[in-house]
Amino acid sequence: MNKKELSKIISGLDHYYQYSDDFTVVKRGRQEIQFVMDELSKLFNKKSEQLEFYNEFTPEGSKYLQSYIDELKAEGN
Repeated sequence: MNKKELSKIISGLDHYYQYSDDFTVVKRGRQEIQFVMDELSKLFNKKSEQLEFYNEFTPEGSKYLQSYIDELKAEGN
């Protein structure tokens, strides 16, 4: 999978699945996020790079905090 394909998948995710009352929605959301994280780890060596890419295609309120990404960078990850 390339970055363009993955960006489309990230953009199309249900980023609010964890708020559903339907467990099947929650389960599917977890599986989709796990798939995306696995694919990100194949494309990027550093976790900080993975999360920055993820944040580019994620709505506000669902992004990883920049302070967390900065901590990862400071640690060399």
